[in-house]
Amino acid sequence: MSSAALVLVERDADLARLVERAARADAIAVDVEANGLFAYRPRLCTVQLAFREGDRVAVGIVDALRVPVAPLAPLLGAAGPPKVLHDLTFDARMLAEAGAPLAAARDTSVAARMLGRAATGLGALLLSELGVKVDKQLQQHDWARRPLARAELSYLADDVLHLLPLDARLAEQGRALGIEDEIAEECAYKLGAALGPPRDPRPAYARIKGAQALDPEGRAILRRLVDARAAAAAAADVPAFKIVANEVLLELARRKPARADDVRAVRGAAAGRAAPLIEAWLRAALQGRADGDVPEEDRALFQPVRPSRRELAARRALEGRLTAWRRAEAKARSVDEQVVLPGHCAQDLLTIALAEGHAGDAAVAAAIARIPGLGARRLARYGRALAALVAAARESEPPGPAV
Repeated sequence: MSSAALVLVERDADLARLVERAARADAIAVDVEANGLFAYRPRLCTVQLAFREGDRVAVGIVDALRVPVAPLAPLLGAAGPPKVLHDLTFDARMLAEAGAPLAAARDTSVAARMLGRAATGLGALLLSELGVKVDKQLQQHDWARRPLARAELSYLADDVLHLLPLDARLAEQGRALGIEDEIAEECAYKLGAALGPPRDPRPAYARIKGAQALDPEGRAILRRLVDARAAAAAAADVPAFKIVANEVLLELARRKPARADDVRAVRGAAAGRAAPLIEAWLRAALQGRADGDVPEEDRALFQPVRPSRRELAARRALEGRLTAWRRAEAKARSVDEQVVLPGHCAQDLLTIALAEGHAGDAAVAAAIARIPGLGARRLARYGRALAALVAAARESEPPGPAV
């Protein structure tokens, strides 16, 4: 099958024609590029599409900085042909923000992981599955730069040109193992998670590693420092990490600087883009000391509920049994352990053991049925086994009062 000439879309009328052509395809490869490494708020810069058109593959590159991509919505939504992406999370979020949310999507990285591939990056898979070597030197390129050079257009095209053959190859292997349903379920879960709220809803300062160890005044200062960094990043239109690293802000919060020399004593706090921000850091520290603590609604984030000794024992027992059961089942079926039970489902099952462990069997079974991404096929096949694992963990709890 020969490749069509690449089409660069920079006008509304050209986008409409591309959508009309792609809508007749049996599947569409999709990829996007943004400028997240170079801007405070990432902006969608390009959308790449590839689809079979007769005896050739057509490739379209939509310049999202010059033409709105919302007209892609019918094509990329549930009514359009199936979409094939590689590691769809970021792409799905950017497209949704631009008014063209994804649906009916397959993810070649998911399929590769379910097939037990050790290397699931696009370049590695194209080489191992198709013998195709692609140049990834522009992975960290600023895609907001214009005009798009020939080498950049070639790079963009390569990211979608081979996705459909890769998807077909992986799908064939999935069918041979009888795991098509599990792959489809995991793709749907990943897309839903990408378009849903974040799994960690905590504010940015509370997610910084080490924040939990700060005293109330220190965490109040950290909150103000993160706000000051965000303001500086927005003003400079660069990602926050390019102003100063989280570790630097954490150290400032620990030391609670009162003078410029205190700030300079923290490595990185007064260097590079942070050099003009000494006064900003001192104001943040002063405000944090005045606050005394973070807002009341955030304080619970720093007082996590500690599970009892019984709960911890039940969790450890379930983890051991679950690991052994999943490994044995995967071996019996000659499939990867992720096919039997994805890691996120296993974590949800552990949560159920703690939350519902003392509830009746019906309540536990209902909670298992609600695990996102478990799917009807796994539930039918393993629902009773998973409920039995929770029950066995409950029965293994040591006697004695909770502490």
